[in-house]
Amino acid sequence: MKPWKLLSSEFLVDTPWLKVAKETCELPSGKVIDDFYTLWQPDWVLILARTTEGKWVMTEQYRHGTGKIALEFPAGIIDKGETPEDAAIRELQEECGYCIGEGRCPLSGGHDNTTYLGSFSVNPDRHRGRFHVVFIDGVKRLGKTNFDDTEDIETFLYSDEEFQAKIADGTFDHPLQIAGYFKWKLTQK
Repeated sequence: MKPWKLLSSEFLVDTPWLKVAKETCELPSGKVIDDFYTLWQPDWVLILARTTEGKWVMTEQYRHGTGKIALEFPAGIIDKGETPEDAAIRELQEECGYCIGEGRCPLSGGHDNTTYLGSFSVNPDRHRGRFHVVFIDGVKRLGKTNFDDTEDIETFLYSDEEFQAKIADGTFDHPLQIAGYFKWKLTQK
């Protein structure tokens, strides 16, 4: 099996948060596809944060794509020059006010309680962006939130059993976040 050959690419949408490209590709058979569309978004980090009491830090916020308030793990864009771990610690503090240990909010150097679980394709068929999963254990609410001007976020805490019940009943239905959670679960065996 061979990859497709990219013949040309033109951005139809080119913004910091989303790019849409129309690409012309040649398949290994020689067939040419004139209009294959790909999506580009900045890499982001999914934050699986657990408190010192063993509760998951979760958020609710409005998501315009579905037109609904969504229950999610904290997450955010990885800034240029940031590691996924650094972005996870920053975003957790900004969105929820949770930090690692006493007096370490925001964290300055070191990642004692963080575990990087990997980088995953958002959608291998058409999406060029990736998401990274970081587990942070033993967080405490020590700081203040600092929302972006488009964010209105509420924070909740759930035990593992309560969270799994929310997956089972459909309250928590973000497929990429469910995958990240189960990636973490596999490391616990």
